[in-house]
Amino acid sequence: MHIKCLPRGRGSARTAVDYLVGERDAEGHRREGVEVLRGNPDMVAAVADWLEFERKYTSVVIAWAPDDRPTDAQIEAVLGEFEKTAWAGLEPDRYSWTAVLHRERGGGVHAHVLAAQCDLETGP
Repeated sequence: MHIKCLPRGRGSARTAVDYLVGERDAEGHRREGVEVLRGNPDMVAAVADWLEFERKYTSVVIAWAPDDRPTDAQIEAVLGEFEKTAWAGLEPDRYSWTAVLHRERGGGVHAHVLAAQCDLETGP
């Protein structure tokens, strides 16, 4: 498993969400599968695009090699631990995030995490 923070966060979060839930990858190939596992992508886009500063959202990818073949339960466990670590001490109603799973040809699996850079209780 590999976790990488991507150099994203500027511009439209709506565009990022549309890519994550879209049927095609960056090269235009049809994806094998797309599934929203956590959160509401539309809410994340709305919150992030409402923010007035430059870095509106954070983008992370959690990827497994084809030979890893993670089960759905293992993927859910990783996302649960990621959430507990990323927002340690915050109640879930204080942050906006989504996790979208992409299944690839050949058996590879990766989850994209997109999070608005805002505490929903205290604001930006």
